Amino acid sequence: MTKKTVGEHANVVLHARWELIGTEGTTGTQGRFIGATPIDFNTGSVDEFVAFGDLTQELVIGWVSSSVTGPNGYWDHISEQIQKGIDEVDDASEEVGDENLPWSTGSVTPTPVDGGGE
Repeated sequence: MTKKTVGEHANVVLHARWELIGTEGTTGTQGRFIGATPIDFNTGSVDEFVAFGDLTQELVIGWVSSSVTGPNGYWDHISEQIQKGIDEVDDASEEVGDENLPWSTGSVTPTPVDGGGE
């Protein structure tokens, strides 16, 4: 978390850093998303201010959740990135270079083609 003094309020949380892990149900493969969400502190809403020492995990998760799933949120992006991480493991592909092709002997000598009949 990032915190600072804003006006008369000390230890105001400005950002929350977090990680979300998604698990594919069949393979158990996990994908992760690491985020940093700004926490809006409006000095006009001092009735809603929560002192740093009174914060709970549930409260901060609620702030982050509201931010990422709200109208300007980016939940789709988070889900796509987690799925991408899962797919990179479960659907991994391997690039095969020319030297590793089944018919490669390691060295190739060109053989002229007979033009046939000249």
